[in-house]
Amino acid sequence: MEELVEEAAEVAEDESVAEVSVVQRLLRDARALAEELAARPTAGLTAGAERDLARFAEIGLLTAPLPTALGGLGLGIERATHVALLRILAAVGGADLAVGRLYEGHVNGILLVARYGTARQMERLAEDVRGGDVCGVWNTGGAVAMRVFERGKGFRLEGVKTFATGAGFVTRPIVTAELMVGEEPRGWQMTLPRMETIAPTVDRSFWHPLGMERSESYQIDFTDCRVAGEDLIGAPGDFYRDPMFYGGAVRFASVQAGGILRLHAMFAAWLDERGRGDDPYQAARLGEVAMAAQGAVLWVERAGAVADACFYSEEKFAIERMHECADMTRTAILQLATRVIQLVTEGVGAHGLLEPFGFERVLRDLMMYLRQPAPDQVIATIGRFSRAKLHRRSSGTEWGFWSGDPLAESLPPRYFSRIYDRKADPWGFSSSEYEREKYDITLASLPREQYEAGLEVGCSIGVLTARLAERAASLLGVDVTERALQQARERCAGFPWVRFERLQVPQEMPHGRFDLIVVSEVAYYWERADLEMAADRIAGCQMAGGHLVLVHLTEAVRDYPLTGDEVHDYWTRRPEWVTVHAERHERFRLDVLERVCMG
Repeated sequence: MEELVEEAAEVAEDESVAEVSVVQRLLRDARALAEELAARPTAGLTAGAERDLARFAEIGLLTAPLPTALGGLGLGIERATHVALLRILAAVGGADLAVGRLYEGHVNGILLVARYGTARQMERLAEDVRGGDVCGVWNTGGAVAMRVFERGKGFRLEGVKTFATGAGFVTRPIVTAELMVGEEPRGWQMTLPRMETIAPTVDRSFWHPLGMERSESYQIDFTDCRVAGEDLIGAPGDFYRDPMFYGGAVRFASVQAGGILRLHAMFAAWLDERGRGDDPYQAARLGEVAMAAQGAVLWVERAGAVADACFYSEEKFAIERMHECADMTRTAILQLATRVIQLVTEGVGAHGLLEPFGFERVLRDLMMYLRQPAPDQVIATIGRFSRAKLHRRSSGTEWGFWSGDPLAESLPPRYFSRIYDRKADPWGFSSSEYEREKYDITLASLPREQYEAGLEVGCSIGVLTARLAERAASLLGVDVTERALQQARERCAGFPWVRFERLQVPQEMPHGRFDLIVVSEVAYYWERADLEMAADRIAGCQMAGGHLVLVHLTEAVRDYPLTGDEVHDYWTRRPEWVTVHAERHERFRLDVLERVCMG
């Protein structure tokens, strides 16, 4: 049996290595094709990008986002593929930004159908893509809002889309519209029309841009075009669901990063060919461009890692993290690109902007592509995220979303200070029937009627402390928040043998030895290393034969590094204690441990 398991593991590892090598080859081929396309003469390069996309199809880029079971590589869909996807998008953007925009839309369309469509819809789209069809996403409305009405066995579209990228040749676009049932709107619905059969009216006169001409982002009137029921993808509202909707910004930012990398390579070659690389001012410009290019790479790589962790999760924290990552990545790339455009323009001067040099085309395309709505609002959102995290977890402003494990640090004292600043009894310790019942059960679980010296870690406002006071000759309550301790002192003023200290356990520990230690609703605020440190230090200050009482909520809480079960499971495995009582209730768990003599 063990041999079979080892053989299966070896096969899985071989398959994993094979998949990686295929992706690596695709990235290599994409970069090689990018170099070839970027080296083309720029004169007359205004025709659409359909021919370039055909070249990408030849090396497998169009099918790469399809699920592996349908002939693709699962890029952006399957586990641990986002970094590779973003690298490929950057390579395509480095070849031609207009083509990069088209390819990003193609990827986006496939991801949406894979996420929200049926298995049959995904199979049909995969068949079309393998046959050469190109996907896209057309969401921007025109003067007449898009609507889709149910008519008989099918649906009728009405309205206009603008900035419909690839309108001249994209055949499988996601087209969004307000779904109408009678005269009642039901939400924003994705449709996947077959463009060769519906024949909408295309207005090419709409498209007179400063750059990105080759993306053919025309205006399209879909009025009276009909789609079948099987062409409706997902449910109303799915298109705007996060983290997919907002998180998708890391893809177009990666394409834009490719433009930065291309300008860096072009500027370095231009200086070298003209023997101007030793000019100190030009060298300084190139150095700054090189740093910006490296910064763009780092943002793309990190965005891919965050996307792998968060892109398909529906947990609130993952959605927030993906949203923040997208905001920061797109803004950072915008700022880096803006600076590179300035440096390269100054470096090459007016002569470098003339044909046959390719600077002018890349600069115009990048300036146009960088234009996104409300950049100041995005930066303000980043600031608000930062401020919120400052009070929520210790990674706050120090690490932002860069931490590999967002819950790898214990919650800081300021987290609790902020909570008590807002409300005197934030968890309802003094008023909750649930808390009162839990305290009754806690006290009933104590193996002895009286203890010599008690310690309550995380005493908060002293509600449980006041009840423990009757069971100990001396009692110390510790907490990290002075405002909570003030309330505890007032509540326990009638018990002169009870005292309080402001300490951050386990980094700070009280002096003395205790035969009763209560850790109630506090240890899941610690990360694993701090939990281990707390167990070590509590073992060191507890008398042999003394009791450790653990009481914790068993429900997972987004902000907390650990769950109650993780805390108790760890502590009950420690050799310094043996479990003498355990009980589990609907929402919490209680374990009473006895300190053993370790010789």
